[in-house]
Amino acid sequence: MPITSSRRIQVAQQFVRFGFGEHVDEAAPFYSADFLTQELTTTEAQAVLSVVPKFNMFVGGSVGGAIERFRGRVRGWKFGRAGAPLLLAVLPYWTHQVEEQAQGAPAGRPVSDPEHHALIEALRRVFLDELDAQRFAPYDGTDHVFGAWWG
Repeated sequence: MPITSSRRIQVAQQFVRFGFGEHVDEAAPFYSADFLTQELTTTEAQAVLSVVPKFNMFVGGSVGGAIERFRGRVRGWKFGRAGAPLLLAVLPYWTHQVEEQAQGAPAGRPVSDPEHHALIEALRRVFLDELDAQRFAPYDGTDHVFGAWWG
């Protein structure tokens, strides 16, 4: 579970600038069409999303604003590119696994199936209906990492 760090924000923003190269700076001599950040807190993700103002239907500031409503409900986020922008929501198995929980925090309880499914549906509605993602689906073969793709 990540904890917000201003140093991590600076490094992650630079990483994303490199990855999105030509979409951030028209004169950029480098980009990567396929990369992901480490797991980020909502605060870190918002800072990183703002680096990419627009790419297809993806608008970094809008996506950053929309994920605010999931603060403290997700374990974290990963952002990158799979050709086009990709944002992953990493969901907790236990209540103490949400972002910003200090190492050694007291153990919580398992996230119930109804709570888990409600969070997935809320994420799906936001990404597909509000943020114009082209797809929202499980990412890694589990039902605890979901991706929103804009391209």
